[in-house]
Amino acid sequence: MIVAALLALSLTQGVQAQSNKLDQLAQPVVTPAVDSKAVSVILDCQIAAKALTDCKAVNQVADASVVAEAVRMAGSVAIPDALADSGARIRIRMNVAP
Repeated sequence: MIVAALLALSLTQGVQAQSNKLDQLAQPVVTPAVDSKAVSVILDCQIAAKALTDCKAVNQVADASVVAEAVRMAGSVAIPDALADSGARIRIRMNVAP
């Protein structure tokens, strides 16, 4: 009788623990807010090997240093194997805090 009570208690706690994990997973993911001072720079880049090269700003940005920082950041973007060496051009948006 005691064994059955302990088994029932452990099963109840296991269900509660699983329920709590599911509740945590169901919580909406909060994305970090973009700094209101950040400047969006849209870059047109070529995919070469596993890197972005020949990046040029498509939109008008007043500060050349912001564009230079966006190009530097684009150089560190990881390119998936499926796109590597494709030679394709893509446009990406980089948010740069001046």
